[in-house]
Amino acid sequence: MKHSLLRLMVLRKLGYRGSRAAKKRILFNILLISLVVASLVFAQIFVISMSRGIADKYALLGNGHLQVHETGELDLEPIQGILDTQLVAQSYALIYSPQANKMVRLKGVGSDYFNEMRLSQLTMGAQETSEETNLPQILLSTTLAEELEVEVNDRVALMLVSQSSIRPQLCVIRNLYDSGYQELDGNLVFCDYDLMHRLFGGKEETYYELLVEQSRMKIIKQELAAKGYSVTSWDEENYSVATNLNTSRQAVLVVMVAVAILCGYFISELSRELVEDDKHKIAMLTLLGARKVFIRKVYFTTVMLVTMISVGAGTLAGMVLANNLGPVLAYIADQSIPSLAYYLLDFVIVIPVLDILLIIVVLALVSMVSVRWSLRMVKVIEPLACTHFD
Repeated sequence: MKHSLLRLMVLRKLGYRGSRAAKKRILFNILLISLVVASLVFAQIFVISMSRGIADKYALLGNGHLQVHETGELDLEPIQGILDTQLVAQSYALIYSPQANKMVRLKGVGSDYFNEMRLSQLTMGAQETSEETNLPQILLSTTLAEELEVEVNDRVALMLVSQSSIRPQLCVIRNLYDSGYQELDGNLVFCDYDLMHRLFGGKEETYYELLVEQSRMKIIKQELAAKGYSVTSWDEENYSVATNLNTSRQAVLVVMVAVAILCGYFISELSRELVEDDKHKIAMLTLLGARKVFIRKVYFTTVMLVTMISVGAGTLAGMVLANNLGPVLAYIADQSIPSLAYYLLDFVIVIPVLDILLIIVVLALVSMVSVRWSLRMVKVIEPLACTHFD
C-alpha cells in the first residue's frame, strides 16, 4: 500500500494526470538538464578524440609507437604485437624556395614506408606527371608548400649544415601530403632513405621505427629493453606534445566535473520549486497523517527520476552528436581558418567511457546531496500553514 501510494504521488509530480503547467515545468527541467549533460558529454568526447588523433599522427607519421636506436639487425621474432618495422633516418635542414625558407625535419624512409596504416592518417595529392630529372625527389606537406609558395614538380633547395661545411642540395617536389594537423605537417619533409645517407654521410640519426598494438606497447618496450636495446616511445621523443595533450585532457575533465557539480546544485532548485508550490498540499497531507519522511521521499524520488531521465537523454544526445560530427569538421577544415591551424579536425571519434561515467556519477551524487539538503524545508511546513493558503 505504501509503495503504491508513493508511486502514485511521484507520477502526479511528474505530470501524470496533472495540470498542464506541472507538465511543462517537468519537461522544461528535463530539457534544460539534458542540454547541459549533452554539452558535457560532447565536449569530453571531442577533446579526448582530438587528443588521441594528434597522438596517432605523431606515432604513425612522426616517430612510430616505439623507436629502437640501433643500426644493426633486430631480433624481433619472439615478440608479439609488432605490426611494422622500418629503418629510418632523420636530420634537420633549411628548405629554400624563391619566396621563403624554413627549418624542417628531414626524414629518410624506404619505399614501403607508407603502408596502409600510415596512409590512413594522411591524404596524398593527385600524382602529376613527373618531369625527367636526375635531382632527388622529396615529399612535402600542403601546409609547407603554401608557406614556401611552391607546387608539385617545383624545385627547392635543402641547406645541409654539418660541423665542417654548409652546402645546398637542389631537390624536386614529387608530391604533396596532408595529415590534417598543420603543427606536424609544417615541419616534416620525407625523402628517400638512401638520399639521407648520401647527403649527410652517415652523420644523420638512424633508428628502427616500430608500429605496435596499443595494448601491448609497454610490454613490447620492456621486452626489447630486456634484450639490451635502447628503446623510446613516441611520447618520450615528443615530450612537450605528449605533456600538453595530457594536461589538456586533465584540465578539460576538471572543468567538465566542475560544471557537473554546478548542474547538480541547480537540480536542487527543482525540488525547492516543487515544495514551494505544494506547501498547501504538504500541509494537508500532514493533517491527514502523512509522515514528513514519506513526503520528502516523494519529492526526492520525483527529482531524481527527472535527473536520471535527463542524464540518460543528455548522454545519448551527446554521443549521437559527436558520432555525426565528421561532415561539420570536414567543412570547417576546408575553410582553412587561421585560428584553427593548431587543432586537428580529422580524427576518429572515441568514447571515453570512464570520463563520462565520472561526470555522470559526480552529477548524480551532488544532485542527491543538494536535493536532500533542500528538502529540509519540508520540516518547517506545519499543518496550520494550510490556513494561510485557503
